[in-house]
Amino acid sequence: MIDFNKGTEIANKFLGSEKKKTIIYNDDIYMVKFPDPVRKKNNPLSYMNNQYSEYIGCEIFRTCGFNTQETILGTYKHKDGNISTVVGCKDFTQDGSILYEFSKFANALNDYTKKARLSIEDVELVIMTTEAISDNDKILDRFWDVFVIDALIGHSDRHLDNWGLLEKEGTMVFAPVYDCGSALSPLIDEENTKLLLNNETDFVAVEYNVTSCYTIEQKRIFYHEIFKNPPKKLSEAIIRITPKINMCEVHKIVNGTEGLSDERKEYLIKSLNIRYERIILPAYNNQKHA
Repeated sequence: MIDFNKGTEIANKFLGSEKKKTIIYNDDIYMVKFPDPVRKKNNPLSYMNNQYSEYIGCEIFRTCGFNTQETILGTYKHKDGNISTVVGCKDFTQDGSILYEFSKFANALNDYTKKARLSIEDVELVIMTTEAISDNDKILDRFWDVFVIDALIGHSDRHLDNWGLLEKEGTMVFAPVYDCGSALSPLIDEENTKLLLNNETDFVAVEYNVTSCYTIEQKRIFYHEIFKNPPKKLSEAIIRITPKINMCEVHKIVNGTEGLSDERKEYLIKSLNIRYERIILPAYNNQKHA
């Protein structure tokens, strides 16, 4: 892990739920995310795993061929002497590109009486009707491609600010994948990790029944449900993306992550396997032979 105290801290430019600092390290700007103790209301945990989720989630996207924000794990020593394990997310707008979170497009719907919701219908409407988005079909395909890997990593909060478009040289492109901190069960502590590993029924209930933050036809999406009967665009994404998933490489990423306990590594690999074997692979086989 790198020591972010050796970098230069500047005024913070990043928003979001977790504590963040902006640090220049080796001449690059990093958004440094800290463990989040208040991610869930009334949650008694004092330590979260969102920094590991951010790193592992982004690395899994990368190994599947996605343009992904560069992340690196590190440490940060606070003034009181306590040391946090943090994740540094390299700023991909350093070249002058501009990131537009998708919420900005959604909030500019032509129908001012309607507020964009976390619904698949609204996402598709905004992508296909926004004049600033020239390659609408390609952007929509990429949304569904990301959805497939989000199902694999159990991402429950890919809301409208957790993905977006990047303006480069006057052209809008899908931004590098970023903000995977809500994937891979970041709220489960070491004690519950061990308990769930020893209780197959409870483990499956937690790691198979993962929901997306989106709705379709006004119903919250469970990944395992929508993959059984996917809409056309998701079906096409399943065919495109599943062959790019190499579970051996995914396992290497988890096992090679510094700072994770052996129990946590076992938990993550088991949860990834469940979603791959019970959700994604059956959907791929069904769509391939449809």
